[in-house]
Amino acid sequence: MFRIVSILLIFLSYSIFSQKNLINVDSIIKTDNYNVIKNIEYGEAERNVLDLWIANKNKNSPLMIFIHGGGFGSGSKESAYSKNNFKRVEKMIENGISFATINYRFKNNNDGILISLNDAKRALQFLRYNSDKYKIDKSKIGVMGSSAGATSSMWLGFFDDMAKLNSNDPIDRESTRVSLIIGIAAAHTMDLERWKEMANIDKEYMDKLVLQYIGKFDKEKWLDNDFKKKYIKKIDFFDQMDINDPPFFIVNFGKNRKPKNIADFHHHPLHAKELKIKAESLNMENVIYATGIGLFDKSQKGMNEFIFEKLK
Repeated sequence: MFRIVSILLIFLSYSIFSQKNLINVDSIIKTDNYNVIKNIEYGEAERNVLDLWIANKNKNSPLMIFIHGGGFGSGSKESAYSKNNFKRVEKMIENGISFATINYRFKNNNDGILISLNDAKRALQFLRYNSDKYKIDKSKIGVMGSSAGATSSMWLGFFDDMAKLNSNDPIDRESTRVSLIIGIAAAHTMDLERWKEMANIDKEYMDKLVLQYIGKFDKEKWLDNDFKKKYIKKIDFFDQMDINDPPFFIVNFGKNRKPKNIADFHHHPLHAKELKIKAESLNMENVIYATGIGLFDKSQKGMNEFIFEKLK
């Protein structure tokens, strides 16, 4: 019975990040009198915008920030507004938790996904800096995302505080520490060599997948070993994990099979297993599910329960 409950929790958790069947949010805002500010500019780029749903305009409330998926090359903040997703947004607001969903710039040939990660950081710091303006309890902020958004969430949560205390920009001086991390279809590392070892993939097949992902980017640059080592240090969070990091909740729904492409590989259930092993070795608080390999958390906690427990 417990296992059936776990499976249902995972189905529900994973489905909330579908970008299909978007609802008419504007009509809901109008009819239900939500306190919403759409397309707040948190940076100078066109995609540096976010929507903020304020739970209580009379006092500062905890905040959950959603970072959409899409392989760092597609997607939008509107993915939070699918029918299943929005039910979860409503639950948060009803329980006194504000909600933000962000757009960010996509990967490019100059710095790959680092531009996307830094935008997520900027959004977090922007909201923290404007906490009184937007009625946010800056001491209780969580991050959540699916696929690429899960990577951004773990990058923010597992790296040490990235505040630049000597910056002339007051937003840069804000802390990047968060109270919890939620990751759906999450990779355990951004080091693709570790992916290969994890799934016992031969080098030839792995190289084929990597080339598919690089696409039109400069192959000579992105396949250079010295460049890769320096780059991975900037984006990989796995070796940054320690006991001081926030509690995290992971659901990986992929099948335990040979990956068809990089996206399929990113969602592989073995990533969840690697995160579980690492977290347990460091005595980090975690709740992790991966149906494809029979990994079920003993706590039976669902995502909402986890969020409310850590932010209320």
